[in-house]
Amino acid sequence: MLRLYGHYGSQPTRSVAWLLKMKKTPFEFFTINPIAGETRTAEYRAKFPLGLIPALEDTEPTPPFALSEASAMMIYLCEKHGWDDFYPTNNSSPSAIQRRARINEYISHHNESTRMMTRKVIFPTMKWMSSKSGGAGSGASSSGIAHLSQSPRDVQHVKLTIRDMAKRFQHKFLVNNPSGYIVEGDSPTIADLLAYPDLAQIPQIMGIDYSEWPELEPLRIWMGKMSELPHHDDVHQTVYKIGKLYQSKL
Repeated sequence: MLRLYGHYGSQPTRSVAWLLKMKKTPFEFFTINPIAGETRTAEYRAKFPLGLIPALEDTEPTPPFALSEASAMMIYLCEKHGWDDFYPTNNSSPSAIQRRARINEYISHHNESTRMMTRKVIFPTMKWMSSKSGGAGSGASSSGIAHLSQSPRDVQHVKLTIRDMAKRFQHKFLVNNPSGYIVEGDSPTIADLLAYPDLAQIPQIMGIDYSEWPELEPLRIWMGKMSELPHHDDVHQTVYKIGKLYQSKL
């Protein structure tokens, strides 16, 4: 049995859950709230020393196998189950080797690519939401989007940040692929599942649509294809709820 520990408000958690659901693989889900300190308990750290979400426990081996980091978890699952459509696990042909290398290329760049959208835009958004509720994040920095509802200048600054990061992602990973996916082929890979949640939360939470920028058409086409994949709405329900809460505070 697979056990997935995380929170559907976490972008990497959504990526791993999405893969499991698309491959019709049963798993137990344990909600872990890092804000409440649940990743810092002795029990959690004993099982997952990195203290991160998501985390995966495979109880089939003896002893059970525990793993952190979404990309490592997804590679492990693909290699164990032979999910070559999402991550080629064999060396049967140069194309399979090269396809896997392209996926690894994106994974290696992930923290400097779409994850920056979360760090530079979404995290400050969450702090701003907390400040509007009088929560622990009331000291949100004005260099983020703490004054988003009051200052048109800040709104413009955030939108330019979003546009520039989206353009860099599009230029590096989409424009040269006729298939419209990060790695050339007829179907998405784990690279797409990792990248999408960070980019999609901009319209999902903030209500900022990439259609504001005509030059981002390849990105919009890719996002449209991703949004039509099975179980998209299942794994993004929490994000939609966060978006409604955010919009209510503007």
